Formats: sequence, C-alpha cells, structure tokens
Amino acid sequence: MKNKKYALVIGGTGMLAQVCHALVNDYYYVSVIGRSTIRQQQLKDSSNEPDKFHGIEVDYHDDGRFRQQLQKAFQAFGTPDLVVSWIHGSAPQALDSLIDEITRINKTKTWKLFHVQSSSRFFEKENTPVPENCQYRRVYLGFILNDSTSRWLTHKEISDGVIRAIHADQTESVVGTLEPWDKRP
Repeated sequence: MKNKKYALVIGGTGMLAQVCHALVNDYYYVSVIGRSTIRQQQLKDSSNEPDKFHGIEVDYHDDGRFRQQLQKAFQAFGTPDLVVSWIHGSAPQALDSLIDEITRINKTKTWKLFHVQSSSRFFEKENTPVPENCQYRRVYLGFILNDSTSRWLTHKEISDGVIRAIHADQTESVVGTLEPWDKRP
C-alpha cells in the first residue's frame, strides 16, 4: 500500500463515516481511528471495498497508546497523503501527537490535513503549527438556519460538507452557516 493513496480519518466511525466511504471511492486506502471494534467492523462491512479499510482501535486521549498505534500504521502503510481529523478539545495533545508522528517519518512528502472544528473555533482561531510539507486546511462545523429556528448539522450534512471541503481544497471552509451567531441552536 505504500505506493497507493493513503488517508487517515479520526472520527470516521461516527459523523465522518461517509467521508471514509467517499475517500475509498476516490481510490484511497483508509485507516480509521476509533474506540469501538464493532463500529470499525460496521464501517468496513458497509463498504463495497472492505479491503481498503484498516481500523485502528485506540482512544486518542491515551497519548502513549495513540502514538504507538500511529507508528504501527505508518510502518505498515506509510504516512498518509491526507488526514481528516475531528479531535475533541478534551484531548488537546492528540493533534500535535499526530503531526509529530507523521513528521518523524515524513520530512519531505507533501500531505494535507483537514482539521474539522466546532463553530466556536472560527472566532477563536488557535495557532496550529504544522511542518512545511503539510498543507493545513480548516473545516468549521456551523448550523442550519431555517426562518426563525436553527439546528445543528446532521452527520450526513457534516460528511457532505467535509467531502466538499476536501474536493475544493480551500484554506478554510464552513459547513452550514456561522451567522448570525446569536441564532445558533
């Protein structure tokens, strides 16, 4: 697999499941980080090409084990060409650990990181240091505004928006809307 397109998705057994399927349809081999063996298997079983999925069962809150599992995957498959990362704020070290592990092995090959973030991050942009060979993209998850009501995005809307963001390859993308902010759910 080291000569094929390789993607790593964090959050792929939940709201980004359809992103994983879209990447397989775009000829990627996909490693999916998740905590549940059952959900990993369901994702694989729902694919027409299950051999293109590799589950990595780990909780990214456990930094030592997270790094170890990444090292094993990168040793087996090479470093990813594309990373889609939905990491909760409860694990602030996880994204840095991911970037460190990719950089440790890959110092020259260009790769893309689509960092999926909550709507509030749009207004509080943190500095995410990435190596020169990383093309960093932000995808903000907004909400849907219907006349006088609003609601959060569905998993399908999130996946569809992230897929559009990957194909558009812009520095920043918003799924749904962020304005007016006072109308969010």
